[in-house]
Amino acid sequence: MSVVRGSVQLQVGGLEIMTRHSLNLRRNSVLSTYDDFQEQERFSVNDKQWSLKLLKSQFKQKNLEALYRRYDDKLRLGYLSMFIIILMSISIAHMIIVAFTTKTDRNKIIAMVCYILQAMLPIPLMATLFVERLVKRYTWLKLTFSIIVLCILVAADVLVPALSDVHIELKQNFSIEFNSTIVVSPNSHEIYALRPAYYTNVLLACYIFLPIVNNWLSMLFGFIVSACYIALLWLVTYEKKQDDLKEVGGDILYLFGVNFIGFFYRLMNEIVSRRSFLDRRAYLESNLKLHLEKEQEERLLNSILPEHIIKIVKADIRNVYNKIKKHKDDAMMMPDLSHSYINEHENVSILYADVVNYTTMTTKLPPHLLVETLNELFGRFDEASEEHDVLRIKFLGDCYYCVSGMPKPNPQHAKSCIDLGLDMISIIKDVRESRDLTIDMRIGVHSGKVSSGLIGINKWQYDIWSKDVTIANKMESTGKSGKVHITNRTLDELGDWSRGYIIEPNYEALNEPVLKENNIVTFLVSNPSRSSADYVDQRIQFRRVSVGVAQRIKKGAPRPRLTENLNTRSRTTAFIDNNLMAYRQMLRAADTQMAEIVDNMPSGIFSEYTKEDSMSPHTLLFRQGSWEKSFVKQPDPLFKYFIFANLCILILNMAITVLTIKKLAKKTLIIDGALALLLIVLQPLNWTQFFWVKYKGKEEPKNIIIKFFYKMSSSIVWSAPIRSVLYIFVSCMLSVSSLISLTECTNDDSNCIAPWQLAQACFLALLMCFLFSRVFFLLKWAVGLVITGIYLWIVWEYRSNVFGEDITWNVGMNSRMAHTLAVVFLTYTLHWIDRQTEFRNRLDHKWKKQLRKKQEDASTTKLINNMLLHNILPAHVAEIYLNTSRSPEELYCEQYSNVAVMFASLTDYKFVSDDTDGSEIPMLKFLNQLILDFDKLLLQQRQLKVEKIKMAGWTYMAACGLEPSKRYSLTSNSSEEEVVDSNEMYENSVVLTMIQFAADMMEELENFNRCSFQSMNLRIGISHGMVTAGVVGSSKPLYDIWGNDVNMSSRMDSTGITGKIQVTEHTAIVLDRQGILTQFRGKTFVKGVNYIRTYFVPLDKSHTLIEKDRINNNAKQERQIVITEL
Repeated sequence: MSVVRGSVQLQVGGLEIMTRHSLNLRRNSVLSTYDDFQEQERFSVNDKQWSLKLLKSQFKQKNLEALYRRYDDKLRLGYLSMFIIILMSISIAHMIIVAFTTKTDRNKIIAMVCYILQAMLPIPLMATLFVERLVKRYTWLKLTFSIIVLCILVAADVLVPALSDVHIELKQNFSIEFNSTIVVSPNSHEIYALRPAYYTNVLLACYIFLPIVNNWLSMLFGFIVSACYIALLWLVTYEKKQDDLKEVGGDILYLFGVNFIGFFYRLMNEIVSRRSFLDRRAYLESNLKLHLEKEQEERLLNSILPEHIIKIVKADIRNVYNKIKKHKDDAMMMPDLSHSYINEHENVSILYADVVNYTTMTTKLPPHLLVETLNELFGRFDEASEEHDVLRIKFLGDCYYCVSGMPKPNPQHAKSCIDLGLDMISIIKDVRESRDLTIDMRIGVHSGKVSSGLIGINKWQYDIWSKDVTIANKMESTGKSGKVHITNRTLDELGDWSRGYIIEPNYEALNEPVLKENNIVTFLVSNPSRSSADYVDQRIQFRRVSVGVAQRIKKGAPRPRLTENLNTRSRTTAFIDNNLMAYRQMLRAADTQMAEIVDNMPSGIFSEYTKEDSMSPHTLLFRQGSWEKSFVKQPDPLFKYFIFANLCILILNMAITVLTIKKLAKKTLIIDGALALLLIVLQPLNWTQFFWVKYKGKEEPKNIIIKFFYKMSSSIVWSAPIRSVLYIFVSCMLSVSSLISLTECTNDDSNCIAPWQLAQACFLALLMCFLFSRVFFLLKWAVGLVITGIYLWIVWEYRSNVFGEDITWNVGMNSRMAHTLAVVFLTYTLHWIDRQTEFRNRLDHKWKKQLRKKQEDASTTKLINNMLLHNILPAHVAEIYLNTSRSPEELYCEQYSNVAVMFASLTDYKFVSDDTDGSEIPMLKFLNQLILDFDKLLLQQRQLKVEKIKMAGWTYMAACGLEPSKRYSLTSNSSEEEVVDSNEMYENSVVLTMIQFAADMMEELENFNRCSFQSMNLRIGISHGMVTAGVVGSSKPLYDIWGNDVNMSSRMDSTGITGKIQVTEHTAIVLDRQGILTQFRGKTFVKGVNYIRTYFVPLDKSHTLIEKDRINNNAKQERQIVITEL
């Protein structure tokens, strides 16, 4: 097809035009890949996809909560196995330090026994939770064992300072009693006051490590554990201290901060894990969906195309789509691909079948009964054709035609067509009797050769052309009801099989011009030995049915038998119903596979790290640089929550400083205030878009200041570099805030913050440092190490005198060593938590990368499916069948009160082949180019949409008014006058649009003739009125329209004159009402109606409709000229 742009002529293939038009129509829907939609849905700050409440409601709606609990249990087992490693490693390290740095006495023995019990007793309990059968049987084990483990950890940690303090007190009392001259020195080292060592780790166990499912229960346990430690600190550790209330207050604030961070992390982690679960399930669903889409594509292609060209068509459509996708809107120099689908087939038999009294049936039956009857009739014809290895081409109103012997040769092609014809007679007899109709079949069969292929770009249908096809058509029209009319060529092909039939000559057809011209002798075939009942029994035994849904999901399963009543009045299109059921089965299969994956998830962490080959087991970096880059650049919609948490922790650190320092200097207040102010300013930078969308909607703010904050909050979510800078900034602020109090120390250290309160402020900064979920893993590790290193430098160098004379963990242990172990153990623990979280996030990203690839394939397949389905059905009808929530029993039909129907037949075509073998392929190339030009007219913007119905041989059928908003327009709720006016206006538009389209076709044909040196003409017939539309057919559904005015428009074509547009009288009245000139032709004989008044619609030389006013004005001007001349 030629597309002219200025002086440049581009040869653009029909496939490209169809694909580009489909992409334009579905640019915002089907074209968007599923992955892009998912990315927008998950990471957009304008929605609630990261709301825990919404996520929980989604799980309940999808009935996934129970399965998620099993998934969450597996994740918690991963954290539990990690906790066992952490507990063992830090306990062993602590015991080694105690063993080598303290002297051996009863205090050392007490500490070693407690640490051994702390390390060993929880392990068998926690190991028991890895036995799935036991946990499933006794669901209370997780909670019970978690409580016991907490009790062991708290008891072992509390007993070391408690027993050591009591032991020293008893030793002092004993010394006083027997050596009264001994004076207890007031030096603090004479009375050992010890601190618990693991209270931060135990609190983290409450919220992260132990398998406590309920969030509020974990908080309750956290507060109970905190209360136990506060009691110990008050009653034991600070018993001899003068300012015990201040230090206890600092510890209370710290424990509150740890609880806050633990609970906050738990909530954020649940959001991420639930999102990850949905992502993983989406991965499985997409994999199944890809297979479903491919099978759906096969079914769709099989519904319009024979199997032998499906592979070629699929490959060509994908190639065109990929080139368009690559070059986007650039012009593409592509050859016309459609000619490659045209093939010739020798030794075939063609069957034409016509329903007798079809016109009466379509005009008298109600719309739903008409579509139901046609669907049953043609559906059973389809099944019978498959049984006899006959390829159905299409049905045209009352005409059904098919071919045997293509694409694969069939030595019995003549017999197959005759047997099919006899079966069709039995089928229509069965339908006639069951539905009380006066219908019959007239069937013609001829053998010869055909050319087959695809024509046009709209309403793509497979068709056949040849002189033998025309003869087969004439055989049907000259046949007799209840018998198969065959030619002598078909009889010769039948051979010895002819003995099984009753064959009689048909002398009435001898005078038919086409048959007489080709020296055709005809015969009538019947088979009295087969009754309708025999046929029905045989069809039950041998009929082919579609593969069931379960078998589509699970390969290798046996094919089901069809058991429904054959006379049912509720037949539906098989391929669409299979799509619906397969989709629903796919969702169930996704849940099943997800359950299998959850059950097969490893419980430990080392097996996961070593088995995962896509990333390094040490650094967790992806081995593919592109994956690492895309992972780091991921958006983070939760970042604003972490910024808010940092502000809360900063306030806690400031409170600890104020509470524990006797007198604050102005510079400390100024620095802390400035840091707090900076973090407060960061809040609107992170939260503006969230609150604006929540309360104002998605439209951007107009105010310049608000718009700035709005844009910045969006940029922070989507920009990894900005988030990294902010992360470093807030981490530094928290660290400075925790260490700024050291500047308050005087020369005698009388105004210094208590060392452990300083340590706790630093620990809170460390906790927040590792809490950010989507900050680069190694960056967090580096920042954590820097904070730890600075703290250790302060402990051992900068303020070693302050930290060297402080409360310690064990009797005889240097307090600086206790501070060192505390910060190292915490950093080590947080690193493992962060490592596990990072590993899960990276696995999630890996699944999404795989999902993106899968979904690109699925999206392309879905696009092709949509293109093909929209090329079978009108857009609004296709949407109905694409709706997966539609009932499988729903049969589509609809009635319209005002539809204009056009039949346009090509005449005077003279395609002369240069081939000696008389090949018709050159002729079909010309026809294809012309139909491409006609189809292009459908893409033009018009007042109303013109819908191509079909292309039958040399006849182009189209309709205007098939819009869903105009269905049942005669039954409006408006007043009678409004209804009349509205219907009249719409009727005018429908008829005028259809007439203009016919005129455009004539103009396009004239241009085509001029370029191709042809002299073809169009004979066009148009009528309008009430029309019934529906989808009929079993394995090969087809959209069609029926009604008296459809029949009348066809008669207007067949009784028309070449080069003219003939319309019925009521259509001419509508045109006259709009001032369009019509010419009365006279009374024309129409089959089934008798003589009726018909009209021609004249066109001027530019193929434009002629207005009556223009004729009158021209006449006046001519008269004026004559008068002037006189």
